[in-house]
Amino acid sequence: MRSFRTFLARNQVQDVVPVWQIVRTSSSWRQCSADRFEVAPARQWENIVRTLAFVKNEVRPAIGEVEALSGFRNEHLNGCSNGRPRSTHRMFFAMDLVPVAQIAQGDMVARLCTAHAQRGPEYSTGLGFYSGSRFHVDSSGFRKWGADGRGASSPCNRGFA
Repeated sequence: MRSFRTFLARNQVQDVVPVWQIVRTSSSWRQCSADRFEVAPARQWENIVRTLAFVKNEVRPAIGEVEALSGFRNEHLNGCSNGRPRSTHRMFFAMDLVPVAQIAQGDMVARLCTAHAQRGPEYSTGLGFYSGSRFHVDSSGFRKWGADGRGASSPCNRGFA
């Protein structure tokens, strides 16, 4: 864990969210008999840097501080959590987040969609929305989707940006 912290500091993303949140695995960890926390393999650490930079430079200014609920998921946990077989969580590109401060869902969506439209291509950002205030950010390709996993259902298609 110390080497991971050092890596994040070297890439200037150590203060985006607490490190213990970055290594959270999945909300389903208990049901899946998995570890609640897991550091991704070192060969994948570089993958999360651009995601954390987007959160630091675009998400937090748009909606305030966020809490990371899920980061790296190994193959077993990803499958058990109903993750897509090629989920970006498996390669440590992704985090599922929620805002810390209360914000109306419509405002949150509008602000995130605007940030994604304006700066998402630069960070190669994927932005997905779940029910409630939970959303997904990754840096493995510019795209967007809604709660059903389809691009057509993204609330960003409603003209927020």
